[in-house]
Amino acid sequence: MNQKTAPPNFKLRKKRALSMFAIVQFFIVVAMLLGGAAYYYYAFDTVASAEVATVQRGTALAGVYGTVYVAPVNEVVVRTRNFGQITKLNIKEGDTVKTGQLLIEVTDDSFKRQLDSTMAALEEAKNRQSIGPPSAADLSNQEIQVEKLKSLLAANNIAPIEYEKANNELVRLRAQVQNEIASQKLEVENLTRTCESIRAQLGQLQIVSPLDGVVLNLYCNLGEFVPPQEQLCRIGSSNNEIVAQVNEEDVGNLQPGMKAKIRLYAYQDKDLIGTLREILPQAENQLYRVIFDLDEPPRTFLPGMTGEMNIIIAEHKDVLIIPSRAVSNGNQVLVVKNNIAKQVHVTTGFHTLEKTEIVEGLSEGDVVILSNQDLYKEGIRIRELFFKNS
Repeated sequence: MNQKTAPPNFKLRKKRALSMFAIVQFFIVVAMLLGGAAYYYYAFDTVASAEVATVQRGTALAGVYGTVYVAPVNEVVVRTRNFGQITKLNIKEGDTVKTGQLLIEVTDDSFKRQLDSTMAALEEAKNRQSIGPPSAADLSNQEIQVEKLKSLLAANNIAPIEYEKANNELVRLRAQVQNEIASQKLEVENLTRTCESIRAQLGQLQIVSPLDGVVLNLYCNLGEFVPPQEQLCRIGSSNNEIVAQVNEEDVGNLQPGMKAKIRLYAYQDKDLIGTLREILPQAENQLYRVIFDLDEPPRTFLPGMTGEMNIIIAEHKDVLIIPSRAVSNGNQVLVVKNNIAKQVHVTTGFHTLEKTEIVEGLSEGDVVILSNQDLYKEGIRIRELFFKNS
């Protein structure tokens, strides 16, 4: 049988159709790859926006910079004097207290037993003292005996030696009675002092506030057993002050009465004005502590708040300046050129909390990123810029 075969032109058309289909598939795959690459580029190598500022010319100020924290003018750590169990806890952190106010009561039953025992012994000693010395009766009898012997001696009815012996015994008894009186008195005094001492120790179990102020920290719990010298709480005065830490190379530029701009992190958008009151003489790790009074303290001004401060001491005019928050790690700035972030090393000059002088590394008009520098890696694309120049 003869087998039917397809016409030659049909086979050619079929081959062309298959080739066109392959080419279309290839372009589809390429388009998908390009689209994926574009998506990755814009989704993963692009940052939506950045807060930026331009490098400008202006006046750079030199300031003595320091970190600050808020501390009470006075503070006391309240401790136990004796062992015992906390049976009353009348305070919590943040409470306002007055001098002499009962804060915590510690109980030690052994003091009560000692006091009861000593009080009973004192009563017995006082009873013995009221009765008189034990040898008082012997002394009285001996005095009578000596008087009789004295009369007999005068009538020559006894030998002088007998009278002398009796008189010597009288002297001995008189001395013994005086010793017994002194001993009884001393016993009463000692037991009285012991009672007073135990009462004082019992009083020390009543923990009272040593000053007017606020409970800053509470270190104990109700029912807890505490040893002597255990920290119970920390009380700070109601008045607070700003304490700044300044490098030793800067402290020589300071003197009381200087004004400082202080920025607490709790109030980052508000500069507080402080007056330098005192420079403490002792350095710690080459840092000196200086004390400021705020001219107008904020409504919420709490111990433990932290921040920064600057005291202006000099200026440079007509120099390149940028916002200080654009500088990270001391000398690194992120510059945006053609919407691409680039890390630039700069040399800085005068510096305050607001502005930093740029000596080398940037040009006037350059755009720098102001915040969240750790989110921007070098070469990343930034789509929108929000300018914050002031």
